[in-house]
Amino acid sequence: MLGWGAMTCRPAARFLRPTHGRTRRFAVFAWALLLLVSTLMAGVGLAQQRLNFLAVDGSLLDEVGPYYFTSYGDSSNAYAKAAPFAEALEVNLTYDGAQDRLLFEAGGTRAVWRITSDVKAGLQRSDDAFTVDGQPFARAVPHAILVDGTSYVPISPLVEAFGGRSEWSSEARVIAVDSAEVGAPDPGASGVAEPRIGRHDGFVRVALEVPNDVTPELRVGDDTLALVLPGMRLPPLDQRGGPEPLTRLYGRQVDGEAALMLEVSHAVDANGAGYRMGRTAGGVTYLDVGPSLQGDPATGPVPATARPTPAAARPRPERTPTVVIDAGHGGHDPGTVSSWAQEKEIVLNVATLLAERLRDAGVEVILTRDQDEFLTLQERSTFATTERNVFVSIHANAAPNRQAQGIETWVFGRPLDPSLIDRAIRENGGGELGATLTAQAADSADIAGDILRETQLNYSLGLANRVQNALVSATGARDRGVRQNLFYVIRTARIPAILVELGFVSNPEEGRRLTQASYQQTLADALADGMLNFLRGGGTELAER
Repeated sequence: MLGWGAMTCRPAARFLRPTHGRTRRFAVFAWALLLLVSTLMAGVGLAQQRLNFLAVDGSLLDEVGPYYFTSYGDSSNAYAKAAPFAEALEVNLTYDGAQDRLLFEAGGTRAVWRITSDVKAGLQRSDDAFTVDGQPFARAVPHAILVDGTSYVPISPLVEAFGGRSEWSSEARVIAVDSAEVGAPDPGASGVAEPRIGRHDGFVRVALEVPNDVTPELRVGDDTLALVLPGMRLPPLDQRGGPEPLTRLYGRQVDGEAALMLEVSHAVDANGAGYRMGRTAGGVTYLDVGPSLQGDPATGPVPATARPTPAAARPRPERTPTVVIDAGHGGHDPGTVSSWAQEKEIVLNVATLLAERLRDAGVEVILTRDQDEFLTLQERSTFATTERNVFVSIHANAAPNRQAQGIETWVFGRPLDPSLIDRAIRENGGGELGATLTAQAADSADIAGDILRETQLNYSLGLANRVQNALVSATGARDRGVRQNLFYVIRTARIPAILVELGFVSNPEEGRRLTQASYQQTLADALADGMLNFLRGGGTELAER
């Protein structure tokens, strides 16, 4: 599996041959990486299923890349996560959502990458996908790609655009980047440039160039942050709305000094909760805002005179998430059946109650079925499309052992216990059909190197953990945990997708409880609590590792 460097740079033998000056230093750097990567491949690297490696200036950046969208194109396209890769190169990154662009700036150079969430189309090389200082790049390259809120960019073109160098070592299986010639922006000596806004994975960054002799101060109060810039000035600015959680960006005077004001949709406090501030060596000051961030304490509160209106009077941005609820089985397929309970009826009742609760909370709900009808698993799976936020398939369990009981939540993946494949076959329709669909699902279960699958699994685990915890807490049922299996209905999802087993109809006590209207309401409320907990973070909570 090769990276961009394999197509655009020198052969490995020349890459490793000692020469003069900067090339000699790069060759020594390559040999050091070869030794380091060999060690990692024998230990941590294998555990992380990392097939290739990315290094910038001698430091391995395992979480940054490389990533390959091999299900949609050839393996020559090596991508890195845009935000941390730009940071490693000391290049400023801004996301322009209005025009679907990523803007990279450093040392007077401005590179613009068109971004798309259509992975297959994005991998097609194009002359207008990437421009540098307003001119098309020297060769056709793929687009930047957006997957679940995270941006990815081809590695070598970005490095080359800023005067850096990247090469591929087949022996070390590493893309080595030397960013020594990548320049940092000159903040200038007067005024402050227009603030730049970048949306990243889990936070929004506001960045602006500040001279080295200016020390910004941060004031915090309620949902407002004030970045005070002594002796500086700001251009006229009042931007309402923006990428969540930023709701407004404007300028004010704080204690006689210019201040950049940020209003956010989550709580912040002077102890550092909900934000972090930093400064690059190139004179770029940045302020990140996000509910999960923890930064250094602020220097003081935001004065009341700097606030144009009370917080309660300002409208919040409205978001309408969409949830797909799939009530399993139906029609001629009753699902699991006992003398006191029938799966298809239980799950439809719970799905209907869940839909009511979510709609009351302002969520748009789509039911795959709202009556006793049969849909194939293939039909159900088509509902989990990328313009929606969450897919939940609701089921009830059964086992030959009538003592089996409890609640479990499943995500798609190859099970660690091979005996669970029989379970998947039964859930996928049983018999020859179930075996066929399970085999098809198994073909999709190998996610190593597929960033779409890796990301989708991680988000699904985050959703599954919240739903499972809410269900167990509300019902007191046995906690059978969050697990992986080859369930066809969530196989093709490109959004967080889970399958929930509400309990065992084969257990005399739990089976009878599942038929009670009050217990079904408890289950629906708990499902809603877990899902809303996930959605309130913008659907971006990752599973804890």
